[in-house]
Amino acid sequence: MITRGKLYLFIERVPLRTHQILRKELAKGKKVLYISKNAPELLRSQLNFDPEKLQIKWLNPRPRDDCIPPMNLALFEHYVDNFIKENKSGIVVLNGIEVLQIWNGFVPVLKILRKVQNKISANGNSMLISIDPKTQFENQLNLLRDISDEIISSYV
Repeated sequence: MITRGKLYLFIERVPLRTHQILRKELAKGKKVLYISKNAPELLRSQLNFDPEKLQIKWLNPRPRDDCIPPMNLALFEHYVDNFIKENKSGIVVLNGIEVLQIWNGFVPVLKILRKVQNKISANGNSMLISIDPKTQFENQLNLLRDISDEIISSYV
């Protein structure tokens, strides 16, 4: 279902479809970098896969190895860059765009996503962004739709 080089925008209150597709891709042997607003322990219980295949980073300012401080977009980009260089057909998942926005504002986050999207498509990776539509203004959601190759919505 996931095509290499594409950015998918999942518009859903909770990332159910995102996780459903992710489980299938992980079962096929794909490597995944999951950057989330949720604690790694919670995600590990939901997506019980080998840590070699599923790397989880938490958008949290705690000084832990599995955290990315949400105010540091350069570090966010660094982790994505490293992952896509090491995994030519891997998948980057972002569930927590609103956390990045709280710390940085919408425009800087959109700019970094555009930059990351170009790198991902050039390297043959894919990106899934799961977003709760209630956390976005309509114009922000439209701008995110514009940078996406495919939109999957379970929001009515």
